[in-house]
Amino acid sequence: MPACDHPGPVPGLGTFMAEDTTEGTPRLGKVTAWDGNVVHLQPPGGGTVWTAAPSGLRRPTEEERALILVLTRPVTATRPTRRARQTCPEPPVVLSVDPVPPAVPAPGCATCALAADWERYRLRTHDQSAAADFRVEMRNHPHAKPKLSLPVDPPEQP
Repeated sequence: MPACDHPGPVPGLGTFMAEDTTEGTPRLGKVTAWDGNVVHLQPPGGGTVWTAAPSGLRRPTEEERALILVLTRPVTATRPTRRARQTCPEPPVVLSVDPVPPAVPAPGCATCALAADWERYRLRTHDQSAAADFRVEMRNHPHAKPKLSLPVDPPEQP
């Protein structure tokens, strides 16, 4: 892009720049591309790219440079020490491989009977998650008579 199209200096690709925002906290980013009269920047350490006008960019301060160094420095892996390899004193949890028996529907409840049919179908198709959903539906389905029953007809208006 010709230098005459921009009033200020053109930041090179890969350099870090700062953009002042209305919130008071500047946005820091690495120049990844030029596109017409806008600069594409990516936050230090990666993230969503944004665009800014070149006139709104400036070189980062020393504090901002220190922050950029922290955010871009790779984390090195270390070998675990003997102390870190200790096992827990509790025994491991062993999950059962036996299938859960199908739920028994409440006698005379059409909703529970339908949920039991669906549960058996899901068990035959090896969809354990859906079968468990129908089992939970049967368990949570209300079978007790409500304490307060409302009359079917609305009250008469005086």
